Amino acid sequence: MPKVGEKVKVNVKDRVQDEVCDLSLSELSEIPVKEIASFKRVTVLDLSSNRLTSLGRNFSILTRLVRLDLSKNQIRNLPEDFGLLQNLRHLDLFDNCLVYLPLSFGQLRRLRYLDLKGNPLNPTWAKFVGTCSTLKDCQEAAKNCVNVCIRMESVAERQRLAQASQEREQSADLMSGGGDSHNSGQANGAQPGAKKSTKPNNKKAKLKKLAEAAENDLTIKPVNAVGAGNGTKSANQKTNQKKKSTNSTSWLNMIQKVALSTLVTFMVLVVINILLIYMIMFKNPEISEKLVEYIPHQYRDWIVTKTDIFRLRVTDWISEFRTPPEEH
Repeated sequence: MPKVGEKVKVNVKDRVQDEVCDLSLSELSEIPVKEIASFKRVTVLDLSSNRLTSLGRNFSILTRLVRLDLSKNQIRNLPEDFGLLQNLRHLDLFDNCLVYLPLSFGQLRRLRYLDLKGNPLNPTWAKFVGTCSTLKDCQEAAKNCVNVCIRMESVAERQRLAQASQEREQSADLMSGGGDSHNSGQANGAQPGAKKSTKPNNKKAKLKKLAEAAENDLTIKPVNAVGAGNGTKSANQKTNQKKKSTNSTSWLNMIQKVALSTLVTFMVLVVINILLIYMIMFKNPEISEKLVEYIPHQYRDWIVTKTDIFRLRVTDWISEFRTPPEEH
C-alpha cells in the first residue's frame, strides 16, 4: 500500500491489450499521459478505482479516446480544454468530487453516455444531469450537459464582447474628456480623482447585471427548451411529410384504378370478339361467306383453310363434350 503523496509507477505496456489500456486499481495519483499517448491504437482507457484528484494539464492530448472510465476517484475538476477529446462517446465519472463541468464540454458533440452519479454537483447542474440511474438517464445526461455548455459558452462570449465594448467606450471617454475634467476640477477646487472613482463602480455594476442575466437565462430555460425553438420547424416538417405521403398514396390509388379499368375493358372486348366469332362461324355461316369475298385473293385460300380446320376442331370438341360417357 503506497503512502499518501507517493507516486506509483506503472508499466503501461503491460496494461495495453489491443485497443484497451486498463490502469484500474493501480493506486495512481497521476496519469502517465505521455506513455498512454505513445500507443496510438488505444481508444479505451480505464482509470477507475485510483487516487486521482485531477487529470493533469496534458490529458487532452489523448484525442483518440472513444471510451473513458474515471469512476471511483477523487477528481475535483476537469481541465478547461477537456472538450478537445471530441471523439469521446462514453464517459464514466461516477463517485468523484465534481461540482461543475468546464465550458469546453460543449465540444463533445459525439458524447452519448455520461454517468455523474455520486458527485456533489451544484443544484443547477444536478437539475440538468438528472439521476443517471438507468442507461436512458445517462444518455439524456450526456445530451443535456453538452447543450447546456454550448449555451453557457455563447452567453460567456456575449458577456466578453459587451465588456470589451464598454472598455473601449470608457477609454474613448477618458481620452476625449480627460483634459476638460482636469481643468474644471482645478478651477473649482475639486479633487481630480473624484470622477474617476465612479467609473469602476459603474463597470462592476454592469458586469454584475450581465452575470445575473446569464444565470437567470440558464436557470429559467432548461435544456429541453433548447429544441423548443425548433418545434415549429419539426411540426412543419411533419405536415409536409404527411402531405407528401397523401400525394403518393393518391397517385398509387389512381394508377391502380386505371390499371383495373384497362383490364376489365380488355376482358370485355375479348368476350365480345369470341361471341362474334361464334355467331358468325356457327350460327350464320352466310355472313362469314360474304366477309370472305372482301378478303384479297392471295390470302383467301389460306384463311378459309385455317377457318375450316378451326371449325372442325371446335365441332368435334363440342360433340365429344355433349356425348354421354356410356357411348364413349
